[in-house]
Amino acid sequence: MAKRAIPLVDLSKFTEGTPEERTAFVAELGKAFHEIGFVGVINHGIPKQLIDDFYRSSRAFFALPEDVKRKYEIPWLGSI
Repeated sequence: MAKRAIPLVDLSKFTEGTPEERTAFVAELGKAFHEIGFVGVINHGIPKQLIDDFYRSSRAFFALPEDVKRKYEIPWLGSI
């Protein structure tokens, strides 16, 4: 089985690019979501420390016992 990688898109191609680069970025993003369902974004300007803190907090939360995590669940209210 072939190993699939999550596609990467370069946000600076959209925020700082030419009209052609912006169009290509949008096409790449759409293709990634359509074919894979996920996409990695580079050159987004979010500090590495903030990203690392997010992943650390996420791992800590998902390591909690199920009954503790359930306390954070928001019940589905249906259509509003």
